[in-house]
Amino acid sequence: MHPILVYILQVNFALVLFYLLFTLLFKRDTFLKIRRFYFLSALLFSVIYPLLVVPGLSDFWNFRFSEPQTVEATVFFEAPTLEVMVEESEAEAASLNIPWEQIFITLYIAVTIFFILRFLWQLISIFRIRLKSEETEVLGIKVYDLKDNITPFSFFGMIFINSEMHSKEELEQIIIHEHTHVSEKHSLDIMLVESILLFSWWNPAVWLLKREMAMNLEYLADVGVLREGVDSREYQYHLLRLTYHETAVQIVNNFNVSQLKQRIMMMNKTRSSSLKLAKYLTILPIFFILIAANSSYAGEKDQSLQEPPPVKKEVTEEIFVVVEEQPEYPGGQEAMMKFLSDSIVYPDEAKAKGIQGRVICNFVVMKDGSIDDVNVVRGVDPLLDAEAVRVLKSMPAWKPGKQRGQAVNVRYTLPVVFRISAEDSQNKLLTTEDRNRMTDGEKGDQKVMPEPSEVFVVVEQQPEYPGGLEAMMKFLSESIVYPDEAKAKGIQGRVICNFVVMKDGSIDDVNVVRGVDPLLDAEAVRVLKSMPAWKPGKQRGQAVNVRYTLPLEFRLDNKPLSEEKKEELQRIKDSFVEAEFPGGESAYFKYLTESIKYPVIAQENGIQGLVLARYRILSNGKVEFIDITNGADPLLGREVQRIIEGMPDWTPSRIDGKGTTSVATLTVQFRLQGDNTKPYDGPPLPENAIVVVGYAS
Repeated sequence: MHPILVYILQVNFALVLFYLLFTLLFKRDTFLKIRRFYFLSALLFSVIYPLLVVPGLSDFWNFRFSEPQTVEATVFFEAPTLEVMVEESEAEAASLNIPWEQIFITLYIAVTIFFILRFLWQLISIFRIRLKSEETEVLGIKVYDLKDNITPFSFFGMIFINSEMHSKEELEQIIIHEHTHVSEKHSLDIMLVESILLFSWWNPAVWLLKREMAMNLEYLADVGVLREGVDSREYQYHLLRLTYHETAVQIVNNFNVSQLKQRIMMMNKTRSSSLKLAKYLTILPIFFILIAANSSYAGEKDQSLQEPPPVKKEVTEEIFVVVEEQPEYPGGQEAMMKFLSDSIVYPDEAKAKGIQGRVICNFVVMKDGSIDDVNVVRGVDPLLDAEAVRVLKSMPAWKPGKQRGQAVNVRYTLPVVFRISAEDSQNKLLTTEDRNRMTDGEKGDQKVMPEPSEVFVVVEQQPEYPGGLEAMMKFLSESIVYPDEAKAKGIQGRVICNFVVMKDGSIDDVNVVRGVDPLLDAEAVRVLKSMPAWKPGKQRGQAVNVRYTLPLEFRLDNKPLSEEKKEELQRIKDSFVEAEFPGGESAYFKYLTESIKYPVIAQENGIQGLVLARYRILSNGKVEFIDITNGADPLLGREVQRIIEGMPDWTPSRIDGKGTTSVATLTVQFRLQGDNTKPYDGPPLPENAIVVVGYAS
């Protein structure tokens, strides 16, 4: 949800809460000045509190208990699943797709603009009345004498009244009434609530608060009249005799007789006991709870942006990723493909903008077959991501997965590729990625045979690990070694990788789609690269290159720790020593700054950007390059790789004095200077990054 929308909802939630509190506790008392303070505090607090974040208060709202870390480690992985290709066609284009969200937003903006224009017109009307009025003095107070039959009113320091319509006694009482409004600056209250109303016109509580505030200001002005010695009964009789044909505008303090009954009742009401003032203290815990809730919400939002979701460890509701019997869509994969193809509607806005790509989702097939916890692992655009999630949530109940003969909850991964058809793209040039995604016969009406380097994502015959899925599970379970450093630091999570099964069965181009930590990411990549040759995938009877997605989950076992294992874990943590470059950190940065060079070709072609590389420091101190996780250009990436491969031996990480393998990262920013060089506008520079400056003509 958009932050502005969240802010507006938070403001209005608080306003509803404060109005209900006023109605229940404060409406029937006579503490008029305290009531005014309550209204102003409620309005100002409602506007400000969504911006207040106090980290410590989040613990009040969400009690969080740490779970014991364990030494035992297990690696889980999900079976690869079908990738569904969604192509926009003429039939889909004709489908009804009403953008309700856009309609509501447009309607809200239109009505808001109307209220803003209305507010501005009222301000203009006040000044127009002032220009038509004659400035005079009544009872020593400057007023503007009206020529029309309009209710007397005040606006900030200006008082407007038709003096010819009133007797001397009435005129005196009205002037005192309106002067009370002016001297106590009641117009500020009106302007504050009117400003909030511009954007909260849809909230009945705001309209009701406005009415109650205006009435309370009239009460206060009436008290001001009686305080000057005016007889209460006489004043009430005068009010009953006064009638006016029209009011000036709604944003002023009117000498309003339409709510005469409430005003007279308030003047005759017995004063509330001072002991009842204590109930106004109830506003303080409301303030506290709202700030605590907002702090908790802000903390959870930041955590979701910065940290991977925590691993669920509930034993009774455990979510499996590998089970003896996998869950199955009713009717099988072919039926699921048909359902998704029939159900997914390519968003019109995405088509108009030419947005396409692969949305990788996962979800949980519950033990009753229902679909839950649908997430986007890697998205393309909010339009496509939302459509993929919508359809996955609408799937019918599955046949649940089973473990040891019992139905269990199983997490499932499903990539969905959105691609605009050749007709809709209007012969736009395809990117390399787009071309790689297409299969035979999918480039318009042409029959395109696979190129030698073409990489498919959907083929007629999928590649297969030798011995099948069960054999692959066994290989991964036996080959993956949970890094000791990761165990010591309590690092766990799901690493999603993809790789290409080449036409000769070899494994190539292993990438981390979504990582957890360099330690776990590197181990996942290492094992996948070590897999034996697969049975290649085929398209139209020919072996082709096929991209494959495989999630692996590293999870520390959730078992009660024995005292022996607790001691072992503590010993590992206490004895762990980070790897060290020969000569220390200063020597490390000296080596980097003196050794790395800006490639001449990159300078000549204006190439700049950020390169993030990973490398492994082995237990013997040798350095082994892993990969470039983020690279602006291959030229820059190869230079960073050269520097890493040329590093001298390190003092390796140690546990109990014994060398152990660790993983490190290196971030290098290549930046050009020169009169005709475009300024660097890449991502922000991380800490401990190396900056290499080049010069372009």
